[in-house]
Amino acid sequence: MKRKTLTGLWGLCALAAGHAQAEWRLDADTGAFFDSNLSNAERESDVRADWAWRSDVRIGNGFQLTRDLRLNAAGDLRGEIWDRFGSFNQIDPGALIGLRYRFGLGRQAPWLLLENRFGYDRFQETERSGWTESVDLHGGIELTERIALEAGYGFENHVAPDTFYDRQNHQALIRAIVDPVSSLRVAVGYIYREGDVISYATPPRPDLVRLATEVRPGETTFGSGHPLTAYKLLGRTHDVSVSAVYTLTKYVSLEVDYDYAVTLHDPLQYENHFVAAKVLFAY
Repeated sequence: MKRKTLTGLWGLCALAAGHAQAEWRLDADTGAFFDSNLSNAERESDVRADWAWRSDVRIGNGFQLTRDLRLNAAGDLRGEIWDRFGSFNQIDPGALIGLRYRFGLGRQAPWLLLENRFGYDRFQETERSGWTESVDLHGGIELTERIALEAGYGFENHVAPDTFYDRQNHQALIRAIVDPVSSLRVAVGYIYREGDVISYATPPRPDLVRLATEVRPGETTFGSGHPLTAYKLLGRTHDVSVSAVYTLTKYVSLEVDYDYAVTLHDPLQYENHFVAAKVLFAY
């Protein structure tokens, strides 16, 4: 999982940062999150919905390497506590580094951001725990003072001791951002994701057995009273999202998000509705 090119990027950035001016920053957010289909189930009788409380704290340093090139390095800590299904409770310490290049001067100049994160996801259901690395390449441009477009590609790799919970996925995204007023930002986006998913169902499901790369019967992740079978397979997800951020003060904002996602692997198809409401802090 450790790639020499990314390790070299971290080393090169560390050397360059020694000759650049630093700027510390603290970001944090905390709030509620709802998943209408945490079990990724196709049939209504197998669907398990739940709420979670999510928090994320990041402390980072920014270095202006040249007029147009900026280096960001940070450490972060993420956590989730679920209401009904504690197997998904997790804490995730990590570190990330990014290079941002702006093509010219002014707010409307196009930009590119290459970011690499490495962390450890520690789940209450320890079989899921493991190392996660992600690489993201994003770009954007402001069409006017109030309208911007962004697009990007991302890759994530999670490696667990129990290979059933290993996962890899690729995703591409596009997003339009509008600022109706100075204190409000609204975004509409689309994500296409392809990679490993785990879908839970009540057996027998011979149709899923034919699709799955691995099958785990008798899983008690969603309770021992009605064990489900877990099917690991390749899924293709179409995700449409809308979000709004309202600035309260210089340091505090409120954010509300909604996503509708459909995951397909013929003949399997399941839907998820995601809702999040959180408070953002920046200093």
